[in-house]
Amino acid sequence: MLGVPAHRHVSRFRIVMAEVDAAQIHFTAMYRWMDRGFSTWLAEVGYPFTRLLEEGPGVPIVESRARFLERVQLDDEVELTTTVGGIGRTSFRSRHRFHRDGKLAVDGELVHVCVNRETRTPLVVPDWIRRAAVARGEDPADADLPAVD
Repeated sequence: MLGVPAHRHVSRFRIVMAEVDAAQIHFTAMYRWMDRGFSTWLAEVGYPFTRLLEEGPGVPIVESRARFLERVQLDDEVELTTTVGGIGRTSFRSRHRFHRDGKLAVDGELVHVCVNRETRTPLVVPDWIRRAAVARGEDPADADLPAVD
């Protein structure tokens, strides 16, 4: 897939009061934003969740992580970049990087497995995900995303 640009979703937003706790940030907000970034990535490549619900596959999350490198708090402006890579046979990773003032603040990742929505049995990752995703080694920023199966 070299020569074909990988799809990246980029969004910018301000941290608002509903997203913080008494310490001015609530870690679960990052997971909501990762889900929003992945959902928007899917829509931008032609597969919004409404289409996945009709045509499949299911893409449940089986693992998640977030590394908090910098504090993100109320009224900060954040840029989120979402990519997909680390594609195995039946699973893949979505990578979510949050930058504040040009500096990486949070680095998150979700592992998704492709399943038949009725039987919940694993399915091969569809070609459309592979075409839109960052292949291992294609982008140095995502080279550390190993395939998950």
